[in-house]
Amino acid sequence: MSERPGIVPSSVAVGGSKAAAAPVLDAPPPRDVRRAADLSRLLVSGAALVVTVLSAVATRASARRAQQGLLDAATALPPGLRDGLVGTVQVVAVLAPVVALGVLVARRRGDALLRVVPAAALGALGAWSVTHLALTRSRPDLWPQALVGRGALVHAGWPSAVYLAACAAAVVAAGPWLDTRWRRTFWTLTVVCTGLSAAAAAIVPLEAAAALAVGGVAGSAVLLLAGGPADRPTPQAVADALVACGIPLAALRETPSLERRPGEGIRYSAETTAGARLAVRVLGPEDRNRDLFHRLARLTMLRHPADTAVQSPHAAVEHELLMLVFADRTGARVAEPVISYPVTGGGALLVTVERAARPLSAFRGDEEMTDQVLAGVWTSVARLQEHRLAHRALRPEHILVEPDGASRLTAFARARLGAAPDALGSDIAELLAATATHVGAHRATQCALAGLGPGLLATALPYLQPLALLGPARREVARYDQARARTAGAGAKRRTLRPGDRPSLLRDLSAEVVAATGAEPVPLASLARFTWRSVLGLIGAFLALHLVLPQFANAPAVVTALRDANWWWVLAVLPVTFISQALSTCLQMGTIPARLPFGPTYEVQFASSFLNRITPSNVGGMALDLRYLQKTGIETGAATASVGLQSVVGAVSNAVLAAVFFAWAGRHHAGVHLHLPAGRYVLPAIALILAAGGLLGVTPPGRRFLHEKVWPFLRAAASTVTGIASNPAKLALLVTGALGLPLIQVVGLALSVRAFGGDLPFAQVGAVYMAARLVANAAPVPGGLGALEAGLIAGLTALGVAAGVATSAVLVYRLLTFWLNVPLGALALGVVQRKGHV
Repeated sequence: MSERPGIVPSSVAVGGSKAAAAPVLDAPPPRDVRRAADLSRLLVSGAALVVTVLSAVATRASARRAQQGLLDAATALPPGLRDGLVGTVQVVAVLAPVVALGVLVARRRGDALLRVVPAAALGALGAWSVTHLALTRSRPDLWPQALVGRGALVHAGWPSAVYLAACAAAVVAAGPWLDTRWRRTFWTLTVVCTGLSAAAAAIVPLEAAAALAVGGVAGSAVLLLAGGPADRPTPQAVADALVACGIPLAALRETPSLERRPGEGIRYSAETTAGARLAVRVLGPEDRNRDLFHRLARLTMLRHPADTAVQSPHAAVEHELLMLVFADRTGARVAEPVISYPVTGGGALLVTVERAARPLSAFRGDEEMTDQVLAGVWTSVARLQEHRLAHRALRPEHILVEPDGASRLTAFARARLGAAPDALGSDIAELLAATATHVGAHRATQCALAGLGPGLLATALPYLQPLALLGPARREVARYDQARARTAGAGAKRRTLRPGDRPSLLRDLSAEVVAATGAEPVPLASLARFTWRSVLGLIGAFLALHLVLPQFANAPAVVTALRDANWWWVLAVLPVTFISQALSTCLQMGTIPARLPFGPTYEVQFASSFLNRITPSNVGGMALDLRYLQKTGIETGAATASVGLQSVVGAVSNAVLAAVFFAWAGRHHAGVHLHLPAGRYVLPAIALILAAGGLLGVTPPGRRFLHEKVWPFLRAAASTVTGIASNPAKLALLVTGALGLPLIQVVGLALSVRAFGGDLPFAQVGAVYMAARLVANAAPVPGGLGALEAGLIAGLTALGVAAGVATSAVLVYRLLTFWLNVPLGALALGVVQRKGHV
């Protein structure tokens, strides 16, 4: 409890007599929510599952030997002891689910049963899939023999990993409806049974670990999709805490959910017996968990997040009470604090005086959000800035405006005294950007200038960047820019685009601040801990060490081969790289209804080819293409659809050309035969997809995700495809780029073979290239490095080309069409970055 003289207004009789009658409680029935704890458990379980699977797949021999050692230790136990352990596990495995179901039924937890059953089914399906796809081959060879002659109630191999995963998923799904004692009991039984099964050699250790991880993933996924009870105090507990801290409570009403903000607790409106109205904010463990994710996000993204240590709900409300008191003494208009107090169940509450007011975010249009209101807000912000108090959540929803236009700042939970310049500047930048989405960049800047003055306003210039707006303000700015981009392109679907045409509110605000304050333009502050350039650099360095450097062992062979080559044919291969990028440019221009400029797009394709050399599956190039399209003003959904359409069209064109070349070349030559055990993967993959689709379709959060995320993306993609299909010129560019890209590569390979004296028909060269490309596409390495060379050499020698000629031709071909893109693409990447194209 926090009580200080001068904090509590006289209208609130704190410490007075309790109300004669029980307070009136007005709160809606409890609602199911998606809890941060379930997301945390999902991430941890998923990471454990990935580590387990990678250990089994990447180090299969080592995993088999390690598990064989554990198996030898288990088989060395006395047979009676092993059978006793297995029997104990089997008895518990039979009785524990029955007891758990009995507890849920006795407590009438039907909503829990609706989560437990699908979670158990999903856990069993996931464990079966993981076991058969990844873990079977890492089993010790002698493991089946260790089960011969052993048993208890049933065969010694039961309970299996599938059953244990189902039990673990059921425990996770039922956890929110169980008290701590029962939850710990069932978790202990599940973990102990799994450990004893592994110790008695009834189950392979890696499969035991995978079962627990799969159960955690399945149970958490069901809770996130279907929802669960929130870890927050009940309205009755809140009322009891208010009465206990001396407030004569007459009525307590929970505010509507539309006014509630995630991670900021539950808000109540309270009325005392004297008629005073209070605003009560209640924090619980759920809010602490959500705040932990906020801190982790800032710690990951920012160099200096300036976050305090994780606080309990009681410590958090006491900190906010202190910040409100200090902010009030700076001269800023803030919510008037009353008291903080703990609530039963690990929660805490903060009480402030409630006034008739609306949040600034509820204002619409110029008539309501007047210059007087905004200037008053900025005047309070100026008082905080002068005393180095950073609010660190300065958004319109945290500003309450009274009927007379006076405003008050609220939500000081993340406020910090003696704040660093980046926190202070980010406060101004965040509120400036948020208000600009309502009144425009010019008016927002002029109102800020009136309240702050030019000196303080100019300090926001280095922080007018997306990373400084970590939170809702960042999303509001993105939506504002997307709406402007859609409006700009609504009447001109075939307009010519230019890099940098995309509207940018932050860029406009920077220009307005410079003009209003007379300050010199300053570079943006370096806030990011990691950037996409540094990440790509690290990935490229890793791949260079493990993939590129071994290729230099072939350098002497290339030099020797070039001495005996026909230089005219070798030089004929050189233009293939430049023609390939021109065809790739045509492909991208053909997937956008609007007109892209050829020159910048050609430069970006060279830069993309460089990134594709250091990232697998062309991920780097696709990301750069997406960023380039967004910079030109194309909506994100349409840009993503364009990049995806390029991949789909490329795959279809490769399949068509492969069929044509295979049919053209005939079947009288021995070819490369591939055996892909797809049957082993198809059924589990289909089952997992159907399970995920079912969860999305039958749960409200899943349907909301489909409605808010999936369908808008599909509509944007359909609009893009429709615009392309109705334009013959776009279709011509699309077909030219899609078919020309693989054809020009075949031409380059044929010219390289001819340069070394090889005499192979063009159809057969095309068949070899398409077959090798299919093999290389399955390899998770950049550009099929190593796999494509091996496939080409094998195919050429199988068709009668001498081994030396085939090797030399492939090495020179890859040097001029693959490695030449590295220096040219790196140069192009620097050029497009300096020009602001990406």
